[in-house]
Amino acid sequence: MKNGATIKDIAKELGIHHTTVSRALKGSEKVKKDTRELILEKVKELEYEPNLLAQSFRNKKTNIISVIVPDLKHHFFSRFVSDIAELTNGRGYMVMVFQSNDNPDVEKKILTSLISLRVAGVVASIGLQSKSTNHFDILKDNNIPLVFFDRVPVKTPFSTIALDSYNAVSMVVDEMIRQGKERIAYVSYNSHLKVFNDMFIGYEKAISQAGLPYKKCVEVKQMFVDDGYKIASLLVDGEEKPNSIICVNDEVAIGIMKYLKEMKYSVPNDISVTGFDDDPMGTVCEPELTTVSPSIEVLANVTFDLLLKQIEGKEIIKKDVVLPMKLIKRNS
Repeated sequence: MKNGATIKDIAKELGIHHTTVSRALKGSEKVKKDTRELILEKVKELEYEPNLLAQSFRNKKTNIISVIVPDLKHHFFSRFVSDIAELTNGRGYMVMVFQSNDNPDVEKKILTSLISLRVAGVVASIGLQSKSTNHFDILKDNNIPLVFFDRVPVKTPFSTIALDSYNAVSMVVDEMIRQGKERIAYVSYNSHLKVFNDMFIGYEKAISQAGLPYKKCVEVKQMFVDDGYKIASLLVDGEEKPNSIICVNDEVAIGIMKYLKEMKYSVPNDISVTGFDDDPMGTVCEPELTTVSPSIEVLANVTFDLLLKQIEGKEIIKKDVVLPMKLIKRNS
C-alpha cells in the first residue's frame, strides 16, 4: 500500500472519515490533537505524498504558499523563510520563495505569476522602494489570502504582523542610561517604511523623555557591514563623541565595531554598541554583540497561523498584530 497511498487509505487504516484526514493534513483546528498525531504517524508509515496537481484541479488552487521577501542575503529574511518552510512540513503545503530585490516592479511581476500559479496564500514583506502597496490588491481580487510581516504597510486591507520597533528602541535607550551612558547616538536608515520610522521616532522620544542634551543620528545608505564601517567616522571623529551607539540592524553594528577597534576604541568601555535582528554573526564578534531579538520563530508561527486560518476558512480577514522584541545582553 505504501506506493501510491491515498487519504482514503489512511482513513481506512484508522477507521475514520477521509475528510478528517484531509483537515488534519491542512492543520485544521477542528481535528483533535490526539487524532492529528495518529494521522501524522500513519502518514509517515504509509509514506503518503499528496497529489498537488490533483488537488489544484479540484480546488482551483494549489497547496503552495508563496513567501515574498526583499533580500535573502539578510539573516532575518532567510531565517524567516526557513521557519515558514518547517511549519508546512506534514501540513500538506509547499513553500515557494521569491525575492523582490526591494523593487516594486519585480513585486508586480511576482504577483502576476502567483495568480497564474493559483497559490493558496501569500506571505510578504514589502521592498524599500514600494511606496504604494496597491499592486498587492490583485490578490484580494482573486481571493488569495495575504499576510504582510515586518515591513508592513501603514494602510492595507490585508492582515499585518509587525514588530514593536518603537518600544524596542526606547528599551535600549533606557538600558544604556541605566549603564551610565548619556551620549547615545543612533544609526538609522532613511525610509518611508513604518518599521524604520518607528525606530527613529522611538529613539528621539526616549532621548527627549530622559532629558539628555546629546542627540545624534546618522543614516546608512544600505544595511550591510560595509555601510556600518563607512558611517562610523561621522559618529566618532568629531569633538563630542557618543559613548553608546544604537544601530538599525546587526550588520551595521558589526561594521561600526570593526571601525572602532581599528581606531583603538574599547568596546564597550569607551563606546557601547547595540544592534537589531539577533544575527548569528553577532555571537562570533569580539566582544559579542548586544542585540534586540525579533523572535523570528514566534513571528513565523503567528504569520503562518493567521494565513492558514484564512486559507482554511476560505475568507480574507483583516487583523493587525504587533509582537514585542527582547533585548539580548552580551558584551558590546
